[in-house]
Formats: sequence, C-alpha cells, structure tokens
Amino acid sequence: MKTDKLLKTVIDVVGFPFTLTNMYFNKKRKIREIGLKLEVNDKYVHTIISGEKDAEYTVILDAGLSCCSLDWHYIQPQVSQFARVISFDRAGYGWSSAYNEPYTSLDVVNDLINIIKGLQIKPPYILVGHSFGSLNMRLFASMYPEYVASLILIDPVHEKRYLSNEWDSSRKKSHKRALNVFRFGFLTSGIGLPKLLKQSVGRKFLPEPFQKYADYVGYQPKSYEAVYNEFLFSEKSALQLMNSQPLNATLPVTILSSNNSDPTWVEHQTLLDNLTENTIQIKTNNQHSIHLENPDVVIDAIKEAVNQANTKTPSSTEG
Repeated sequence: MKTDKLLKTVIDVVGFPFTLTNMYFNKKRKIREIGLKLEVNDKYVHTIISGEKDAEYTVILDAGLSCCSLDWHYIQPQVSQFARVISFDRAGYGWSSAYNEPYTSLDVVNDLINIIKGLQIKPPYILVGHSFGSLNMRLFASMYPEYVASLILIDPVHEKRYLSNEWDSSRKKSHKRALNVFRFGFLTSGIGLPKLLKQSVGRKFLPEPFQKYADYVGYQPKSYEAVYNEFLFSEKSALQLMNSQPLNATLPVTILSSNNSDPTWVEHQTLLDNLTENTIQIKTNNQHSIHLENPDVVIDAIKEAVNQANTKTPSSTEG
C-alpha cells in the first residue's frame, strides 16, 4: 500500500492541472453530511441516528463493500418507528475521514464501540450487516456477546470467500481482477480519471436525493482509497473472524439469502446457516442487494427480531 501511495502521489504531481481541477470541482459542489460526524480515534466517523432515544433496542446497520450509510435509505426510516437506529460510514466512505492504515473488521468493531460509548447508547443491540458488512457484525457479536440480542445477515459473505487458501482458479482470477480495478481507481482518483469514466464508488441507481449524495461521496479520492484498502486487507479481516470466539449458541441469527445459484456461494450460505443453534435462513428471489430490491423482507426480519427479544426474560438476554 505504501508503494501504491507513492505511485499515486507521482501521478497526482505529473497530472497536476487535472489534480487541481478535480480538487476545485469537488470543493465547489460540496454536499454537507446528512448525519453527525463523530470524532473517533483522531478521525471522524459519519453516523445517521434516528428513532426514539428511550427505545428498548438499537439497530446497527453496516453496508457492504464500497457502500455507505446511504444504502439504508429504505430501511432506516421504517425501522426507526419501533427502534433506535444507527447507520454509519466506515473509514473513508461517505462523509467519514480517510484512514491511512490498513482498515479491517477489527477496526470497524473498535470504531463502533467508541461511537456507542460516545453517544451513550446502551445495549441490547440488533446487528444488521449486508455482504462484506456481515463479517464486521459477526466479529462484533463474537467480541461483545453480552451486548447483542440478535444478528441479521443480508446475503452475507462467508470468511472463506476472502481466504486465499480456499480459492479455486476461478476465484483467484475474479479476486485479482477486482483488486486491479480498485487499485486503478485509487491510483487515478486524484486526477479525476474515474469520474471521467463515470466509475464511482458505491451505488448508481438510488432515488433522489440519495443518488445526488452518492455521486458526491462516490467520486471523492478517499472513497477509492477506502474500497481498495478494505479489499486489499479483506483476508486479514476474514482471519480475524475465523480466529474469533464462536457466537453464543443461543443467539438468534437470521440469514436472508439471494437467488445466487453459484455452487460456492450456496455452500457458504449453508455454512452460515449453522452459525448458532438458533439460526434460520430465509431464501429470497432477489439478487444480492436484498435491502434495496425488497426492503420489506429486511424490515420484517428486524421487526421479528425485536418481537422475539421482547418475549425473552431478562436473564435469557444476558450473553
């Protein structure tokens, strides 16, 4: 990564007129954050907080690779009617500060703990993670089992997807291809080439005004660095999860799976279906981004998790 940063600096200097122009237009069309920017470990983490402060449960939402808090624009307003809700931008994404070190699932969990403490939001929490975000939410539940009432994973990735010793030749090629795309975006983001090619980080088909926000944050150089950084160190995140403590055997876990018929993906969904003794899998006819294609199924799963937690005795919700 250090070599890549040096190369990016060289490209920025050589292409200085383009770099300056890109900086000018990014500053000119600046769009303010739609939530709060909280200071966490010498950086800012953008969070969107909604719902009643005295709600019994807090739902924490974590988006997939390359995505940010804007992903939850269908989910968060509806869930806020019966719970407190926090969505956030991982380092470099959205309106959060860039991070100059490797950023892994453990760093996400540590940031979340600091956010929760800073906002004085008491447990229990219902954790919701989409795709790559599910690694972070599972690690949180492993490290802080006493805080977590339920876990909802939306078409989650299994850690094996990012462990190189598990890859066949096809996966090796697809991983290398994706890494090269992210690296190219990072290296040329300063001179604005990805913007010229209309290749932003994150979503491209959100309803307004969210697409306007997505276009703004998605073309920031720090966003290209964030997705490259996160993908580059994804194996480290997977190893952190693999070496973590097993989840509480009684923890309620809901897996919302897509219609992806790839044999390896189906195999991984089956493995995830056995995370705890209290895991259920709901197969949908949707593609990967279920929370955008069919938000009602996600909202219903969260509502069911809250209802189930409410029926437990106080002693049964302890770790």
